[in-house]
Amino acid sequence: MDLQKYIDSFPRNERTAIREVIAKAHGVTEVAVRSWANGTRKHPCTRAAVEITERITIGKVTRQELRPDVFGKK
Repeated sequence: MDLQKYIDSFPRNERTAIREVIAKAHGVTEVAVRSWANGTRKHPCTRAAVEITERITIGKVTRQELRPDVFGKK
């Protein structure tokens, strides 16, 4: 599942809160996470960054889905 689909899996009134949780863990703004999800910016490709997102999403979003250009397609 890609990051946008993961966020969209929550009720509309919870989506900002989910983006804020991800943002806080990464030390970025909620707007940055929104950009990663909608594809206007790429998710950071460091091991630490992808592990944070994988942990927060309980493995529903994988590094291959976040950055197929770096980690290969699943």
